[in-house]
Amino acid sequence: MKQYSIQGGEEGKTRLDILSSTIREHTKDFLVWGGLRKGIRCLDLGCGNGSVSALMAKQVGPEGNVLGLDLDPTNIAHANQLKQSDGIVNLMFQVADANQIEKGQQYDLVYSRFLLSHLKSPDLVLKKAFESLKEGGKILLEDTDFSGHFSFPANKAFDRYVSLYQQLLKKRGADANIGKKLPQLLLEAGFRDIEFKICQPAHMSGEGKHMAEITLAGIGESLFFEQLIGKEEFHRILEALIAFRKQTHSILSMPRIFQVKAKRIGQVA
Repeated sequence: MKQYSIQGGEEGKTRLDILSSTIREHTKDFLVWGGLRKGIRCLDLGCGNGSVSALMAKQVGPEGNVLGLDLDPTNIAHANQLKQSDGIVNLMFQVADANQIEKGQQYDLVYSRFLLSHLKSPDLVLKKAFESLKEGGKILLEDTDFSGHFSFPANKAFDRYVSLYQQLLKKRGADANIGKKLPQLLLEAGFRDIEFKICQPAHMSGEGKHMAEITLAGIGESLFFEQLIGKEEFHRILEALIAFRKQTHSILSMPRIFQVKAKRIGQVA
């Protein structure tokens, strides 16, 4: 898997926590729409802090179970802490690459959020996901169309941040705007009955309004490594984003999020 471009570890925990709380209800509604139900076996690819895995485990009940995979050991450590604090027994976490999905028709549902946009070969992961699903099993994906990210009023620092994020992922062979391409990628991987909807939280106050500046801070080292920006300009943009966020009536959105569901019908193409 290509290196994840946003800083992980302890430094990334705050961003993941705010992200999870900001879109929790949107993801919860998507899971219900996508067919999450009691008694099924689920896989969460790129599970992060485990918040969605825990939500899924509670929904499938003791007759079902959930496995969460993430490449970052710190994320898995926090996910296990969440599992223990909530007393969830039908949930397991493992440090693993998304490309290491075991073959065999094991799962009723595979879920992934904000992972595929960071991968060089998301098509390969989708084919492995197809192979891991039972006949009639479902895949649920949430990922970004970063080009739909907006602020109001228009803000040059924000526009520069949106451009830098897309440039960074493109330089690393990934795609910040993969959301709109997911239906086609799923079709090519063999999935059918493909449907999608779009959600896009936007904020005039609250934690969600901090996401742009937190994400920019999280990709700083990657931007420097790829020589996409100098440190002086970076800090100037970050300070401008913070100042804009503090304006009482300014609005900052999340990236446009495609929520896509599909079904395994038949064999691998």
